Amino acid sequence: MLTSNSKDKERSLSFLCCWYLGRRRVAMLLLLSLAFVVFVLGSYTINKESSNSPNIHQSIETIEFGINQTPLSRELSSFYTGDSNNDQTTRGSDVDIIHPPPSLPSHHPCDSFSFPPPPPPGLRRPGPRPCPVCYLSPEEALVHMPKHPFESPVLKNLTFIHEESPVKHEEGQGGSEFGGYPSLEDRTNSFDIKESMTVHCGFVKGTKPGHQTGFDIDEDILHEMDQFHEVIVASAIFGKYDLIQEPVNISEMARKNIPFYMFVDEETHSYLKNTSSYTEDSKKVGLWRIIVAHNVPYTDARRNGKIPKLLLHRLFPNVKYSIWVDAKLQLVVDPYQILERFLWRTNSSLAISKHYRRFDVFVEAEANKAARKYDNASIDYQVEFYKKEGLTPYTDAKLPITSDVPEGCTIIREHIPITNLFTCVWFNEVDRFTSRDQLSFAVARDKIREKVDWSINMFLDCERRNFVKQVYHRDVLMNMKPPRASSSKVLPEPLPLPRGKSVGGRANTGKKSPGQRGKRRHRKVSAGGRNMR
Repeated sequence: MLTSNSKDKERSLSFLCCWYLGRRRVAMLLLLSLAFVVFVLGSYTINKESSNSPNIHQSIETIEFGINQTPLSRELSSFYTGDSNNDQTTRGSDVDIIHPPPSLPSHHPCDSFSFPPPPPPGLRRPGPRPCPVCYLSPEEALVHMPKHPFESPVLKNLTFIHEESPVKHEEGQGGSEFGGYPSLEDRTNSFDIKESMTVHCGFVKGTKPGHQTGFDIDEDILHEMDQFHEVIVASAIFGKYDLIQEPVNISEMARKNIPFYMFVDEETHSYLKNTSSYTEDSKKVGLWRIIVAHNVPYTDARRNGKIPKLLLHRLFPNVKYSIWVDAKLQLVVDPYQILERFLWRTNSSLAISKHYRRFDVFVEAEANKAARKYDNASIDYQVEFYKKEGLTPYTDAKLPITSDVPEGCTIIREHIPITNLFTCVWFNEVDRFTSRDQLSFAVARDKIREKVDWSINMFLDCERRNFVKQVYHRDVLMNMKPPRASSSKVLPEPLPLPRGKSVGGRANTGKKSPGQRGKRRHRKVSAGGRNMR
């Protein structure tokens, strides 16, 4: 039997247990109540932020081009909601000049974008491919257009040398009448950055670029080129070297407000009239407005192509932004999206992609010689000249510069004095030495950077491949064999012959003939596997 003391102890323990369990239930109820309050407040905050921020779908898939495939940036929800009268436009002579609304979101919708992890080591990559790029929609991109021009460091006023009878100043000097034969002293002075400068920049003869200067353009088109445009896209074909590629995925806003100009020589112009939808009335092929250049200054078609590529600011004196695309490329992303991604978002005035493999000028020169891109002696002379000036192989000491070699088939830039000077001196190097502009890019860039705080946005080449699709040059396409016609009728496999039976007069022994022994069949490499320019 339990004593009275034992019963008292048992009652005390029971009371303590009940009290402890009761406290735990109360604590759990309090915690659940607190969690519910936090959930309600959090949902309210998230909904409030979502109502003020655009939704964005990141383009994180790796895009591989097939015959009819193009990279499509996913549609992003627009900043423009409600009445379309919020768009502020001014009517120009030929185009609606769009001014972006004054307000910008507090954060950029692509801030959280990141590249997917690289493939596991050991997986073979069959060559350069496009990589993911986070674009805004064209409407959203326009919102981010800067209200004011990029600040041109030091240089504020740039003018150009005019000379009706240019002459060579040095024995054996390269260059041309079109470029004005700048002397070595002129070359040195062009890199001495001052507030006001006058430099050689092509078109030294005549009253204005395109009028009796060489690279002459019809008067009615010159008048059109003098008009103001916020953005233009430009390309060129000389010597029938390429086929016109129609841009795709271009917004209606861009189609209405951004002109696409294609420069051609007379030879290419004649070819277009016989092989495309071009007519003299429209002077267009698709989106491209065809501009015929007469009296081109060089016999080398590729060197003639460097004139519009590097001197667009001289041909279009009243343009704010330009996108240059080599004719071997098809533009597959809207120009507003490209400008926002590579200029406005990075606060840059000029953007160009790095070469996908090479980043050293000396290595690039050897590659050009091996591929017979230009006369080897001329390449050696140019590289030795730069070497004597102090050019050294690329090393990490040049960081944050990550490459000395561009993939120069696209140039995205704002037309301001410092970028105009850069493309002028870059053109002068191309005019004096070889037309391989990858060899002279770093020299022109670094000599300017020695004097002023200015940089170029050299983005990844895989990002370039996201907004342009590379096609073959015309001569490669013309020499391609037509695809083998497929037969709907499937023939049965022939029965194997027994050993010793003759096939075409020869015995089948099951062994390789002496002439076949040790041979391997190699996969034929497509002509498009190498970048050809």
